[in-house]
Amino acid sequence: MQRPDANIRGYWLPEGQELTEAQIKTFRGHREFIVIKKRWIVERSFAWLSFDRRLNREYDLLPETTEAFILLSFIRRMLRRLAAFAQQHAVSA
Repeated sequence: MQRPDANIRGYWLPEGQELTEAQIKTFRGHREFIVIKKRWIVERSFAWLSFDRRLNREYDLLPETTEAFILLSFIRRMLRRLAAFAQQHAVSA
């Protein structure tokens, strides 16, 4: 049997404030899975970024450097796709 306060332990509240039923449902164990539109596009993009070793490790001190390497990674990926597309249509033409 689960304790009634099992999912709300460890949360700090101001003194005298009580949790509502709606707040308790948002805590651990009470969340529902919600499908987000086009979430797979973002997850796929992060998976592509993980192929680049430089982005897989945290080497850079400045966030601007990491941002630049993310852009370079996507530019390289797009150029490879465009080259494959051009080669495929050059052979068939």
